Amino acid sequence: MARKKRAKELKPNIKVRLDRRTVITVRDEEKLAFWKEKYPELEVLES
Repeated sequence: MARKKRAKELKPNIKVRLDRRTVITVRDEEKLAFWKEKYPELEVLES
């Protein structure tokens, strides 16, 4: 008998545009602050 797979609980991801062609996904606000230091013109696309 096949077992059911459990659904993974994923943390909410934040989609971010660093420059005009680079889009990344960060996991939390701490990582967002890290990238904000390197790319001050960072744009949050989805949270």
